[in-house]
Amino acid sequence: MKKISSLLFLACTISFTSCIDFKTKKSTEETDMEDFNTVVVPDAYSVEIPKFMRSTTGLNEEASLQYQNIFKETYVIVIDEPKSGFVDILKDVGQFDENLSLVQNYREIQMQLLSSTMYISHQSEPKPLKINGLDAEMVEVDAIVDGIDEGISYLLTFIDGTDDAYMMMAWTLQSKKDEHKKTFETIAESFKLID
Repeated sequence: MKKISSLLFLACTISFTSCIDFKTKKSTEETDMEDFNTVVVPDAYSVEIPKFMRSTTGLNEEASLQYQNIFKETYVIVIDEPKSGFVDILKDVGQFDENLSLVQNYREIQMQLLSSTMYISHQSEPKPLKINGLDAEMVEVDAIVDGIDEGISYLLTFIDGTDDAYMMMAWTLQSKKDEHKKTFETIAESFKLID
């Protein structure tokens, strides 16, 4: 479980401290798929990313996908882990709940880690869904992170793949949550395994 660590969340939020505070025009964002590019992680998955976001490597060293737009304060990463290793470790430490699905167990452990690194002021109930035939859950979180003046809003999506479990984390400043929510949902719901 080298990838599941509190460093993930610290690394994700560090980028906020260096961002320039540009005021952008708020709009009711409508999703037009012409505004997205298909990004392929070779031999793994594809996802639709807005054309206004650019690839980066500075958000999390364990992420298989990292995109951002510092001017719009939008960030997205995908972390993937082999399911067998994840399940074995959770069972070894007595944290795997046989009454829950794999994606529910994965969400539970990730949410515990998240809550240990920041103050969560709001967390939605998990929303179960199917993403291109895969079991998934989506959770909205508003949190306060040390060193950042404004709250941060996250859209976390946990996906049960064939061999791997995936966590997609998209975030922005809390004041921009409504502006970017639909875009973040579109990104998450576009996740597709490559056969």
